[in-house]
Amino acid sequence: MALFTRDGKRLTLTCGALAAIAALPSCADSNEAGTAETGDIAFCSSPAPIPDGFGFPTAASEIAEWVANRDEMSAREHGWNLFAGLQSETSAGWVWRSWCTETQAFAAGDGNPPGEGGTGKAAMLAAQAELPMRGFKLNNGLTTGEEPINFSDAPTYAVPQPILDKYANSACLVTKSNGSIQLANGPTFQNNGDILIAGVIYNDAAFNWIRETQIYNAEVLQGLRPAADETRQIDPFPSEAVALKPMLWPIRSDGFTAVPVWDDLSEDYGRYSGFEIQSQWPRAVAVTIGDVPQETVEVSFLTEPGVTQPTAEGTKALGPNTFAAATPVSIDDFYNYAPNYSSLDPCDQAIVDMSAYYAYGRLFEQGDRLALVAMHIQTKEQPSWTFQSVWWSDRPDQGPYAADRPDIPGATGPWQNYLMASTYGWPTVEGGSTWPIAYNPYIELAAAHPIKTNCQNCHQRASFPGQSDSYLQTGGPGALDVFSYDGNSIFDGLIGTDALWSISDRAVCPDGTKPPCTSE
Repeated sequence: MALFTRDGKRLTLTCGALAAIAALPSCADSNEAGTAETGDIAFCSSPAPIPDGFGFPTAASEIAEWVANRDEMSAREHGWNLFAGLQSETSAGWVWRSWCTETQAFAAGDGNPPGEGGTGKAAMLAAQAELPMRGFKLNNGLTTGEEPINFSDAPTYAVPQPILDKYANSACLVTKSNGSIQLANGPTFQNNGDILIAGVIYNDAAFNWIRETQIYNAEVLQGLRPAADETRQIDPFPSEAVALKPMLWPIRSDGFTAVPVWDDLSEDYGRYSGFEIQSQWPRAVAVTIGDVPQETVEVSFLTEPGVTQPTAEGTKALGPNTFAAATPVSIDDFYNYAPNYSSLDPCDQAIVDMSAYYAYGRLFEQGDRLALVAMHIQTKEQPSWTFQSVWWSDRPDQGPYAADRPDIPGATGPWQNYLMASTYGWPTVEGGSTWPIAYNPYIELAAAHPIKTNCQNCHQRASFPGQSDSYLQTGGPGALDVFSYDGNSIFDGLIGTDALWSISDRAVCPDGTKPPCTSE
């Protein structure tokens, strides 16, 4: 793993020296398509580029022509190539698994990752625990447009008792100011607050920009804020920058694991539509690491208590979500890997333990797998970034999100088993005032978004400070509206973070505390 000096420069260490910080497979080679064997690798140890042959980077001028000509086919083919290129195999496993994590990018002021001597670790964990985990970015206020965002019925996952017992008195359990307990982020994984195991990943160009400009430091961002009646953006990321949000689902090594699949691509329910709501996700597959039987099987998730949903009368328990006739599928139909559980950081262990508990009723065990079910892909190849988001489907050749999938000779693994939404900046109709619908069902819907939402609309709002301000609740565009950040009064006095919510979400003060920072 890379450790950091005070000026943010990376010091590269060997793979073996990194396992204690953020062990992930694999220094070993991959075996069957899409599957990586157990091994020890830390993110950021030796970042690999997207190989040649996958169209990255594409010149901004060429992408501008796609946007001007509404050339959706070229943009979608580019998105498919990006996804396939990210999954190319290197000595470190897939390309993106050699990149740097959000925890590394937003390390404490001395440049060391939490758990490796960073100052203010406890304060930083406590500050991050105050940030709501499920969709708080848009819950900060897309309530005034046509589509509601502040869904009051988003469920809550309690940290289960086995996790509380196993990690008692550790930094991995953080008590929030309201008295509730939340898991801390680990060096590798981000606590998503539900079954999904989240990551926020940066390639070398994006990571270096965050460290060199020191925008991981909330004090620096505070100093960049404009006057109260002006808007401003941070300096833009370099054109080679890439930011990812992979989402993983745990798969048990024995028997079958239920993975819900999304079919409804049209109706907007106007209420929370995450995968916990079986009426809106009525179908699941049964994923197995062993032989795949011909007959359907019964599978369930949310079999253990602890997930509740607010109601007008109080709360109700959710689960178990049982699927009596789920089609069995192989783990090799997903990109997946088997982490070396024993060498994971304890806070990463806690995250996968809680995920497994709600996915299949026990804590994670060595030999269990992590399957890639979804991923946001954001590249700075154009000034407003390109946005594409993929998710797994057992019907990957059906519907509009299967369109324009090209033949990619250099692609490896089951990349064709995924669907993709993309948005590059043209409105729904030429000259129109709204962007097209573009969302990932596993990510947006589990974060209390409406179905009628758009990646650019969301990310263009990214600003600091962004945790508690009400600037988006008092006015502004709806979830699909085309709008400009510059000169828009709802952003007065804020510093735009170049369409990256992770900057405003995770920047902390030099002492690890939550902004606003107070200098001596």
